[in-house]
Amino acid sequence: MKIFPFIPPLIYLCAILVSTLGLSVMLGWYWRLPSLIQLHPTFVPMQFNTALGFVLLGTGLLLLSWQKKVAIALAICVLILGGVTLMEYAFGLNLFLDELFMRHYIVVATSHPGRMAPNTALCFVLSGLALLLIANPGYRHNLLGGSFFGAWVMGLGTVAGLGYVSNIETAYGWGKLTQMALHTSGGFMLVGLMLILQARELSLKIHQKVSDFFFPLTLLWLGLTLTVVLWQAFFSKKLMLFETSQWERLAHPLTLGVLILGGSLSIVLAIAVWFAIRLQTQVEALKKAQKKILRLNQQLEELSYQDGLTNIANRRFFDIILTKEWQRAFRYHYPLALIMIDIDFFKAYNDYYGHQKGDECIQKVAAIINSMARRTTDLAARYGGEEFILLLTNIDRAGAETVAQDLTQAVAQAEIPHPKSTISNYVTVSIGIHVTQPNFQGDMGHFIFQADQALYQAKRAGRNRTIVAG
Repeated sequence: MKIFPFIPPLIYLCAILVSTLGLSVMLGWYWRLPSLIQLHPTFVPMQFNTALGFVLLGTGLLLLSWQKKVAIALAICVLILGGVTLMEYAFGLNLFLDELFMRHYIVVATSHPGRMAPNTALCFVLSGLALLLIANPGYRHNLLGGSFFGAWVMGLGTVAGLGYVSNIETAYGWGKLTQMALHTSGGFMLVGLMLILQARELSLKIHQKVSDFFFPLTLLWLGLTLTVVLWQAFFSKKLMLFETSQWERLAHPLTLGVLILGGSLSIVLAIAVWFAIRLQTQVEALKKAQKKILRLNQQLEELSYQDGLTNIANRRFFDIILTKEWQRAFRYHYPLALIMIDIDFFKAYNDYYGHQKGDECIQKVAAIINSMARRTTDLAARYGGEEFILLLTNIDRAGAETVAQDLTQAVAQAEIPHPKSTISNYVTVSIGIHVTQPNFQGDMGHFIFQADQALYQAKRAGRNRTIVAG
């Protein structure tokens, strides 16, 4: 599932907006500023308890990441606030919660002074439950449940907002009870969106994936919530306008159209989103597989250019680099030096110590030779058996001889015992050098041949020495 870096800041921004909305309305009640309490004199005000619920919800979502216990406590407070209000409506009680914090002086479209709308109370119950589930994300179904409740809240808020836009009072008011305020509906849209996004982010963070069904099911639930609540609004409006039988009202084309069309669109959209997510998942898996293949191919290519015993370049890679460096030296008119190295009396060493010790000797000498390739353009390679080669760029004869001298001293200082050598008690090397300025008539094969001939002369002259060709 793709990661969107802007989602966490968006969640925090929405949480701040919701908290600010609630705090502004609370201050409006305290300072007697009707413009903060109701958006229009004819609109229902946001009750003080509703504003308090938004502050608790926004703060809980802000603290969810680093103060989980506080966030859970706030979620419980929101759940109690909405639950007690629903109990008052359901059982006709007055539990003295409505005006516990503020005596209300604006009662437009309010059945009980200070009491939030029943759909508002339901949204707070759902939001509190969602926050409790999301605060315990160890089980993936908790996050899915939190997302469902968030979709439910978002759907209820959206229908109420559409009711204000389309002047359908039954969309934001249930019967003759207190109606949901316009800015309350906007607040619940933000809360629902936050809960859905927070559930998604926690699923990615904790479970390293989001189920392919997460968004389709959430979207389906949101669509069905919108459909059912809109149907209820239209049905209630017809109930108030016309004196017809209940079946006639239920079978009216408008109400049936809302149910059938809304439900069908919700299902089709959810299926389409599921297919889109599956396709995206398959594309991402294919991209990962391609990257893995490219990485493996690169590793195989690197291995094909590397000598398995010494881990330095092999002859194949040397041939490729020599061609490139030859062309570059020809273009920029600087010399190349080729140093060929051979371990003296290595066959006798191998016969005396065995192949395992022989391999160890080659590895030690190879490491010393590789350390002489001091610039990024220099290359040390195993040329074959106990022969090695050093390619040095932009260097003259004196410089190449200095490198060869350093190499001879480094091998001597390593003091690798060689009792079968006739010239030393330790391993020594013979070196042949050839330095040339590549030109139009130059030949890389001749370049190597000259260095090889110099090495041959060094061996014939008694070994443990350096000979420079020509």
